[in-house]
Amino acid sequence: MPKRDAAHMNAQRERILRAAIHCISNVGLERTSISEICKEAQLSAGALYKHFAGKDEIVTQALQFAAMTEGMLPKSWREWQGDISCLDDQMGFSIETVARAKLQLLTGATRPGAFHELVKPLMETSLAMLVQHLAAMEEKGEIKLKMTALQTAKALSAMSDGLLWIGLATDEPHEEISADIAAAFACLFIMPGEAE
Repeated sequence: MPKRDAAHMNAQRERILRAAIHCISNVGLERTSISEICKEAQLSAGALYKHFAGKDEIVTQALQFAAMTEGMLPKSWREWQGDISCLDDQMGFSIETVARAKLQLLTGATRPGAFHELVKPLMETSLAMLVQHLAAMEEKGEIKLKMTALQTAKALSAMSDGLLWIGLATDEPHEEISADIAAAFACLFIMPGEAE
């Protein structure tokens, strides 16, 4: 059998991670199985096991693949305003897939155990990046925070996820969900020139 080049192997690995995220979104973390992932990825179990030892490793890598990175965060308040309520596809996933997968994963992470210990540092890292960006925007005078940067980061995360989940569960149009998120975020900041 011919050896596969690195590009092919990396593409196959990403295909498996994307399939895992789709499966978690569709059937939940606990019901996602190796056979479901193989079916979604259109790969054999043998191909999957060339990359991963099992489901736990796939889920771990899928979380890291989908985790927030420094490059995803806007550098200025103007960019932030444009991104705040954007419900476009994210990393090639529909917003519905992202919202369902995130809800499933966070639900699983609320229980003590190995999965909780896996998700906790990823969430802490995401919040720390968000805190740095909020503090930098405040330092530049683009915004003034009404709470600490950490409290604001937590509130932003909770409000955006919560309003998205509620909006999707009640079949709100994306434009209405976006408007709700933007309005909620505006409550957390004082803009230059506004009275406190």
